[in-house]
Amino acid sequence: MRANAYIRIPIVLLLSCCAFSQAPPSSPDIGKTSETGSSERAFKVGGGVTPPRAIYQPDPQYSKKARKAKLQGTCLLWLIVGADGKPRDIRVQRALGMGLDEEAIKAVKTWTFEPALKDGKPVPVQINVEVNFRLY
Repeated sequence: MRANAYIRIPIVLLLSCCAFSQAPPSSPDIGKTSETGSSERAFKVGGGVTPPRAIYQPDPQYSKKARKAKLQGTCLLWLIVGADGKPRDIRVQRALGMGLDEEAIKAVKTWTFEPALKDGKPVPVQINVEVNFRLY
């Protein structure tokens, strides 16, 4: 059985540029080669850079352990959306535990975005994404 997990991408992307201007302490150095072998520089939303928009975002699964404990909450992820619209370098900013962080990452890895734009051209951008887990 699948839990009703919903994603608040539009709200997170519209909150403020401050949410995107701080990379987590464990984040990769911008401009260095990432796990995927890309060495493109990631921008921050604002200053002429439009935010990416999720166009395919399947819901995450609830872990059995979290369902049994009736755990609900929000997992905050930091990631880079490449110029190709694919997420990469995903890091947990605010954890929930009990396997939900891993489920959130697994789901976001499958998402597709309309890439961020700078001067009308797709660019990689760093963003925060909230993944909400609610039992109904």
